[in-house]
Amino acid sequence: MGRISHNPAVQRVGIYLGRHGKRLLGSIFSLIIPLPQNLPLAAVQDVRRVLLVRPNFRIGNTLIASPLVLALRQRFPDAQIDFLSGDKTAVVLANLPLSTIHSVSQRFIKRPWQLVELLWRLRRLRYDVAVETGNSFSGALLTFVSGARYRIGATGRNDRFFNLRLPHVFPEHMYDRPVAFARLLGADCPDHPVYVVSAAEAAQADAILHAVGLVADGQVQSFVGLFVGGHLTKRWPLSEWLELARALGEAGGRVAVFLGPEELRSAEQFRRGLVGLAAVIAPQPLRVFGALCSKAALIVTPDSGPMHLAAALSVPTIAILQSERSLKYCPRQSEDRVVMRPQAAAVLAAVMRHPRWAALRATAPGRAADGS
Repeated sequence: MGRISHNPAVQRVGIYLGRHGKRLLGSIFSLIIPLPQNLPLAAVQDVRRVLLVRPNFRIGNTLIASPLVLALRQRFPDAQIDFLSGDKTAVVLANLPLSTIHSVSQRFIKRPWQLVELLWRLRRLRYDVAVETGNSFSGALLTFVSGARYRIGATGRNDRFFNLRLPHVFPEHMYDRPVAFARLLGADCPDHPVYVVSAAEAAQADAILHAVGLVADGQVQSFVGLFVGGHLTKRWPLSEWLELARALGEAGGRVAVFLGPEELRSAEQFRRGLVGLAAVIAPQPLRVFGALCSKAALIVTPDSGPMHLAAALSVPTIAILQSERSLKYCPRQSEDRVVMRPQAAAVLAAVMRHPRWAALRATAPGRAADGS
């Protein structure tokens, strides 16, 4: 079953059915739920509990919404701030100023009583404000059924679920959308994702890097992290990753290859092909992986969750993109770079031209070992 669920064709069918199923449900609800009066923002008073709603199962989408946690903390300084997330992505919210993280699960399809229990729990908490940030049908519906006094969302096809509808703004870059939404609420937030690494997580990352030879004299050595993974058409061929890692190692760079869960079966191929040239690190728990990313001097990644992690951690990034659509999601700080549909030679050149390259070069042969 695991292989079937990760099959790209099956995933595409699931996306198609989910999208059209939501449209059908939306049409039904539009017939039975009256459009509520649109309240002014000044009507929001006596707020003690706030729920931020983004029930998504993609790491990147949850990270993009994360700055709004800080915006709501600023807007409602004395309130309890909670988050309704997808169960697979809730972990990225750890260490943020949240009281409770609720989660929805794709398993609710087979276990509907768990969904009922979640909805009952949300209503018992009597939220004063629920804020939907993703302009999604499922998020808007959950905002509605939470029973919050003030249900805030952007105008559009989900209007019937909100009684406080804000103008729908469309900044060109996705990182600017939380900023624009926060300003409509009378608050500010960072223009990039937010992620906080704990001291314990940093220590775990140090231990892994020490085991693969990337720590010397008690200090993590500057290295470039290559995230080998990605989603559907955003992926880059494994052969290109292997060629890039080998070329960087041969040029004297310190290299750590981070395998995604779906690439675990290729671990031995990478280890054999990169002996003495790069550390190959097996998939880690997400929080540990985030800490490992925070230790890198440079990250090379496709449009993926780790790309947004690197942006949250302010780690310079070279993003390997397969479509122009990904440009609205990619990191954009001064040391970030983009290469579009490249071969390994083009990415190699981008790394070697990067301001961090000098620090990435090792001073001695036999620098990296394999990790697990």
